Amino acid sequence: MSDRVKMKRHNLNDLPNEILLHIMSYMMIKDVVKTSVLSKRWKNLWKYLPDLKLNTSEFSKPWFFTECVSDIVSSRSQGDYPLRTLDFNRHGSFQHKVFTGLITHAMSRNLQQLKIVVPSNIGLPYSIFSCHSLTSIYISVSRYDVKRRTRLPKHLDLPALKSLHLDFVGIQADESGHAEPFSACTKLTNLYIDECVLVYPSSLSRDVEGILNVINASLSNLTIKDTLTQKNMRPEPTYKYVISTPKLISFTVNGSPFRASSVPHGVKVELQSSSVT
Repeated sequence: MSDRVKMKRHNLNDLPNEILLHIMSYMMIKDVVKTSVLSKRWKNLWKYLPDLKLNTSEFSKPWFFTECVSDIVSSRSQGDYPLRTLDFNRHGSFQHKVFTGLITHAMSRNLQQLKIVVPSNIGLPYSIFSCHSLTSIYISVSRYDVKRRTRLPKHLDLPALKSLHLDFVGIQADESGHAEPFSACTKLTNLYIDECVLVYPSSLSRDVEGILNVINASLSNLTIKDTLTQKNMRPEPTYKYVISTPKLISFTVNGSPFRASSVPHGVKVELQSSSVT
């Protein structure tokens, strides 16, 4: 090994862990994991990365991605390694068991920010919706399969949540066709709903009108875009929005913005979903 190469490696090893982890944050995850073979110091260093970005676009084959994620969870689970953010972006097939293991691990590490982008519906562990450390959730499903829905439960137990972004996500309704998932999110300020629908119990009468209650005392920014009724299925009950947000500052529906002057504080606003165009 040349003296120049030795000097470069020596200089890199002189850097504090915080700087090395910052450098790793700009690397592809598969290369980050490979740093574990450099030396004894580097063996576990990558596991302290506070932000994990897992994207199938970095892998030539989907199963390489699955294998990498499985190895990451297995390695990190052997120690007390904190995790602040998880960005999971999947474009191909993926084993649901591995995904569940990843989410379970992240929730156990006091995760603060979660982003999930998948091409089709994926079952979400309910631990996501009762995680008291989460401050931001972003869920986007690019294809909507009416038979298998990525969905929210009837109620969210997320006291630290400040921002919630939902694309093509179903929201579970109760036996009366009603849902009120956001009222217990006492710190929620930003809510974005795009192409979401109520998921009705199979026992619900077809002539019952469902209600999605957007009730929240702290919400200041609300966006509802292109909300759809269920298609390609048996006729389902129609549903409407009931919005009660006394601190609302900005309201956008299907790209048309409204300000507080248009929506007075404390006024309950009802929007028929079929009339949102």
